[in-house]
Amino acid sequence: MGDKIMQYVLKIGANYYYNRRPPEFVSDYDNRKIVRVALKTDSKRIALRKAVMFNEQMEAYWQSLINENKGHTNSAFRKVVRIARHMGFAYQPMSVVTQLPPQELVDRILALDNSTSKQVEAVLGSRPEPVITVRQALEKFWDYSKDRTINKTESQYRKWKNPRIKAVENFVALNGDMEVKQITRQHTWIFRDWWIERIKAGNKNPSSANKDFIHLKDVLQTVSDHEKFELDISHLFKKIMLETRFTQARLPFKTEEILSILQSDKLQNMNEEARYFLLVAAETGARPSEIVGLLPEDIRLDAEIPHISITDRKERPLKTPHSQRDIPLLGYALEAFKAMPNGFPKYRDKADNLSGTVNKFLRENKLLPTEKHSVYSFRHSFQDRILSANAPDRVQAELMGHKFHRPKYGDGATLVLKCEWLNKIRLL
Repeated sequence: MGDKIMQYVLKIGANYYYNRRPPEFVSDYDNRKIVRVALKTDSKRIALRKAVMFNEQMEAYWQSLINENKGHTNSAFRKVVRIARHMGFAYQPMSVVTQLPPQELVDRILALDNSTSKQVEAVLGSRPEPVITVRQALEKFWDYSKDRTINKTESQYRKWKNPRIKAVENFVALNGDMEVKQITRQHTWIFRDWWIERIKAGNKNPSSANKDFIHLKDVLQTVSDHEKFELDISHLFKKIMLETRFTQARLPFKTEEILSILQSDKLQNMNEEARYFLLVAAETGARPSEIVGLLPEDIRLDAEIPHISITDRKERPLKTPHSQRDIPLLGYALEAFKAMPNGFPKYRDKADNLSGTVNKFLRENKLLPTEKHSVYSFRHSFQDRILSANAPDRVQAELMGHKFHRPKYGDGATLVLKCEWLNKIRLL
């Protein structure tokens, strides 16, 4: 038995795995290419003992598939294991149970008095451990990650969810919808090599690849922790990240370029909300999502210093805690909100829609200096202008909605102080 089992034991790094191809006679019921399960030990002796147990589980399972003419399920075995543990016994296959010390075997049998069939299965053992495929892991991931999306809007949730779906589907396209427990470093390296070829072809950049790696790792780590798979995630993704070159995705506008856009007659052909949005973005440096998220009560034109209050709300959360701030209204921004005192209801919570509309208009009307300029360039320009004015670091951080990287004392920059610095860089 030892020699036979030894062929099913694989050592990867310091740890051992049960590793076996499903027999040909069961291929119609189990089409996996390989069954690989961590034995959770670095001891060869213990690994062999565990492999014997798991091999018996697998063979009994394959035979049951044939006898019952059906495929395996995940939920049935999980219930079996849960019941067994609840009754005080670790799950073992029946062949192992029969070899238990007499007293433990008697204890198990006595515990079955008036038991259900499921309890009998759990205590005496009859089902192998279930498997979860990569796609199934993603479905479980959504449930396990509900706490991360409590306050996300529909748009924010979609932008959080889609990259994870993409990462999983890219991995599955290369390796198949394999069992999570069977994933090895070879599979993640295949994923990495595929990305490298795409980058070489000029279709993608390293940052896109690294996002896929991060999202896939997140899914696998989360599900492994909850399902107690104990995958060696660190080993699977060790040194997988690709080096990235510095690239400035969006260039800032020069002040004269901003004025050329805002004063162009072509803007009269843009819809009213989008046109006034441009004025606010240029003069305040606020993010598009922050601008369109403003409610009428956030636009305080009657205050001693007119300003907008960018506020975190449960139904409309901000990007970071530091994003919550007040910005004085001057120049073009003040004129825009006098015309739009209720904000931008057409685009509320639709910042992507608005950005797409504005970018398309600016491109089609040849108002962008280069392809690397976009509506977000107004924010980059605002940052450059406030920096060039030598505004204190804390004022810069509070106007931009960035974290201030030094201990904070007091209430921070007042509206009066912010207004003084904004007057130095106002466009109108």
